[in-house]
Amino acid sequence: MGCPPFTRDARTAQMLFVLLLGISTTVRSERLLCDGEEQANFTGPLCNATRDEIGTCWPESEAGRTVATPCPERFNGVRYDSSKSVIRECLANGTWAQRSNYSLCKPIIDAKPNSQHYKIALIVNYLGHCISLAALITAFGFFWWLRSIRCLRNAIHWHLVTTFILRNAAWLLLQIIDLSTQERNEPWCRVVITVFNYFQVTNFFWMFVEGCYLHTAIVMTYSTDKLRKSIFVCIGWCIPAPIIIVWAMVKLFYEDEKCWFGKTEGKYIDYIYQGPIILVLLVNFIFLFNIVRILMTKLRASTTSETIQYRKAVKATLVLLPLLGITYMLFFVNPGEDPVSQVIFIYVNSFLMSFQGFFVSVFYCFLNGEVRSALRKRWNRWMDNHRLQARVTRAMSIPTSPTRISFHSFKRTTSV
Repeated sequence: MGCPPFTRDARTAQMLFVLLLGISTTVRSERLLCDGEEQANFTGPLCNATRDEIGTCWPESEAGRTVATPCPERFNGVRYDSSKSVIRECLANGTWAQRSNYSLCKPIIDAKPNSQHYKIALIVNYLGHCISLAALITAFGFFWWLRSIRCLRNAIHWHLVTTFILRNAAWLLLQIIDLSTQERNEPWCRVVITVFNYFQVTNFFWMFVEGCYLHTAIVMTYSTDKLRKSIFVCIGWCIPAPIIIVWAMVKLFYEDEKCWFGKTEGKYIDYIYQGPIILVLLVNFIFLFNIVRILMTKLRASTTSETIQYRKAVKATLVLLPLLGITYMLFFVNPGEDPVSQVIFIYVNSFLMSFQGFFVSVFYCFLNGEVRSALRKRWNRWMDNHRLQARVTRAMSIPTSPTRISFHSFKRTTSV
């Protein structure tokens, strides 16, 4: 069959004319909207003026050309640098590429509203790290001094406290590196950031050791007496070393700038050590889930009321959060573009990161029943010795009278 005959109905012809006139007017208005003036006549295929999904207007362009137009000044409430360009290709067949390239369009960060919050957050960081360092050093002294409480569980706590001390001290040392030192890329500042990252990784690996020990003791019901301390020491101190060495070598050859601070766009070198940290947190989250599950099962089997059971489970969960580093998973949450959410994110992360060492010291040393019992015994022993010494001193200070016979004179008399 051939093509159907052309309809010559007057009404149909009128509708077709109106339709064509509307299309022509739309294209012409888009061209004027994009450029403000008519385009020169092109020969060959053309890409018609149009708008993309963002709303950027693309003028009529010759096929086979790459067209650039300024980035939008504002999108979704965020201001962008309009001096940069968004790019889109006009294909050889006269159609636009499916997507526009907005990679050069960068948001303008207005630091003024948040500058005060960042200053306060920095003060919180300094305060938290100093308080945590003081508490951690005190806890370290208790674990070292009280030999009667030395067992595998407390030894793991001791090592974790040590990593927190080293990490907090390295963080404070890191704050003396200013922008000029970063620009000069001094060797000593690269050593400091390397040492800090090593202590950071060891800190997370000892959190993993804590989770592994608890999971083994509670969930797997495996005798902790069979666990060897040397294995945990190897996991906590030795495994992070090659990770940081590889990171430092790659950083030295491929991104040797600005004292190895921050990340360069398009490069993922820092994930060499951040990847294992994320993996440790995910495994510890699984450990925490299983521990709480077993705890709830045991509590339900007891005769205590349901409210008390849930209260104990919540208390155990909150105590385990800083020990296993689960609070760091909050750092993965994107606060979004809302200024209030960003401020909350800044303060919460600053508080949790800087005070975590303090909470670990409180929960696993100062509130530890074994530590408190050992301290109480030491205190009672010291008080008894002090009272005895005071009695002897008081007795020696009493003057002798003729009617009294001293112990020494009695000894001499009997010897004769």
